[in-house]
Amino acid sequence: MEIDLFGSWFRSLVLGMMKIDMAGVSYQAQKDTKFKQVKITSCPPGWIQGPRNCYFLSHFGGTWADANSVCQGFLGKLAEPIEEDSFQFLSKASKNVSANHGQFFLGGSDMFVEGIWLWSSTKTMIYKNHWSPGGPSDSGHNEDCLTFVGGVLNDVPCTSTYSFICQLESEEEGTQVIG
Repeated sequence: MEIDLFGSWFRSLVLGMMKIDMAGVSYQAQKDTKFKQVKITSCPPGWIQGPRNCYFLSHFGGTWADANSVCQGFLGKLAEPIEEDSFQFLSKASKNVSANHGQFFLGGSDMFVEGIWLWSSTKTMIYKNHWSPGGPSDSGHNEDCLTFVGGVLNDVPCTSTYSFICQLESEEEGTQVIG
């Protein structure tokens, strides 16, 4: 039996909103189009400011697909700490959060070509310098999703349940088109 962890009511609630304005943070979505404009002037409540982006470290878990849906529901994405300072920031920040099974899903995988690890939104290669020793291992030939644990990257099955880290893009100009 499959359980819809985040349910259609949640997606409807988040995705159906035309405009949310809280504490000076403005998010806008154009109804009936697939484009969304996101203006980030500061991080929303519950999110933390990193070197370039806002991050949300979940205290609850889901599969990689569930986690990705939640992040998109908040007009973000699973975190992609491509720059070293962002990676180090999340390494420190994640040590202060109790994660589901001690790991957080990130926005990387080798779903399309085994052994070629890419960040989902940018399609850039994930460098090998932050993998756990011997990683990626592809244990059981089904570890295609990326987690962050104790400051290193680990490959896990996408259907496992872990906490996750979402990322909101910050732009100097303040407006970004997503879609």
